[in-house]
Amino acid sequence: MGHPDLSVDTRFERLTEHYRELIARGDLKPGERFPSARELSELHGVGRTTAGRVHGTLISMGLIEHRAGLGTFVLGPPAGERGERHELRAAAERVVAEFDQWRSRAKPAGLSAAVQDLRGALGGPASSARDAQASRGE
Repeated sequence: MGHPDLSVDTRFERLTEHYRELIARGDLKPGERFPSARELSELHGVGRTTAGRVHGTLISMGLIEHRAGLGTFVLGPPAGERGERHELRAAAERVVAEFDQWRSRAKPAGLSAAVQDLRGALGGPASSARDAQASRGE
């Protein structure tokens, strides 16, 4: 009986998102060599089919390109994701972190709801018991 987090689709999605984020953040720069499907398979312990799907998806997203006889290379993030998206995400993550460290038990309900929305947009847990209590004024 397998664990749902270990399904092929989950690994494919996680690996695709991992590399999309590395490219969007600039950790993998345009022109840099990207690992082959075989290398991805070995690096991450996934099957060759999964690694090939990751490659194909990143190519279709315009993040990498395969050059026959040369290898695969990073193209970079789409124009809308360069720099400003990373800066916006970093600022949003700082706001959520500061909110979480706020010492007061009672947080303004409107602010608690806004931070819940922000946390959800960042892909984190949508709420916590402490935020729910704060929004009710407990």
